[in-house]
Amino acid sequence: MMPDVVELRRDFLVTAPDAFSAPIMAWESGCLSAFGPVVAVIGAFDGVHLGHRSLIDSAVADGRMHGWRTVAVTFDPDPDAVVSTRPALKLTTHDDRLALLARTGVDAVLVIPFTPELSKLDHASFFSRVLLAACDVRAIHVGSDFRLGYHGASTVPVMQGWCSEHGIALTGHELVSCDGEVVSATHIRSHIAEGDLARAESELGRRYLVRGRIRSGRGEGTGMGFPTANVEVPHGVQLPKEGVYSGLSLVEGSVWPAAINVGVPPTFRDRPESASLEAHLIGFSGDVYGHDISLVFARLLRGLVKFSSVDELVRTVLDNIDSVKDEFGESGVVLDDL
Repeated sequence: MMPDVVELRRDFLVTAPDAFSAPIMAWESGCLSAFGPVVAVIGAFDGVHLGHRSLIDSAVADGRMHGWRTVAVTFDPDPDAVVSTRPALKLTTHDDRLALLARTGVDAVLVIPFTPELSKLDHASFFSRVLLAACDVRAIHVGSDFRLGYHGASTVPVMQGWCSEHGIALTGHELVSCDGEVVSATHIRSHIAEGDLARAESELGRRYLVRGRIRSGRGEGTGMGFPTANVEVPHGVQLPKEGVYSGLSLVEGSVWPAAINVGVPPTFRDRPESASLEAHLIGFSGDVYGHDISLVFARLLRGLVKFSSVDELVRTVLDNIDSVKDEFGESGVVLDDL
């Protein structure tokens, strides 16, 4: 049946009324000087997965032990988008990433503009000219695989040497494992690309979420008895492998069960208006063209196939919808305080 509101808030990244959210601050010289001594935890944090949260928890605990504030330091855009000719697809939008970081228990999120010029700095220049110019850093926490500087030349031991000379304690934390596998954004992307949503969920700590905007599509679904919302997603977002999934949708403040199709169905591949992501919202009625929609994926129901007839297609899709109804019911839930 439909998950409870707490679980739905978690999956759709909706803030609870009493949730603490740290300020998100753009970098400028001295922008966090009023904080006094701080602990900095640094990373790209795509997905803000269980490994990231463990690292951040350690930094927050260090800050509390010393009576210092804790600051999550991240970048915009993701460094990969600047230095790589083939940047990785993203697990979270920029806004969602910052919102997730702001709710981890840190006292502030510091966003550093990542430019080609910044990418050419070595670790010493980055620390002295960028990080220490913004705040009074006394300790730094990173993952053990964290690298900094031009072409990632500076490893944790190299950075520890410089920090030690400047009275800063830098800790490189061992990476978190889940079911024998290191939790990383790379591995989570791989699970999603393979359609293994359960594995991705276990490492993210929530169901996988994709946001987009509803646009007009082919229109056949309405005539067949299952109207679909055709979803346009931002460039660079990781989508699951092609297939039909059970899931949930958030539109206009309410969550509805959804049968979600990823990839252009083979039956309609010759139609230029075909969408590569579409969802049938169970129990919903209304015109939502042009509205934003969020989709979370639960499990893969089947792969994409070319049907021999329209009747076969309709029977199969209706069976898929029945599977979603069995899993999540047939009615919506209103989420407050969006």
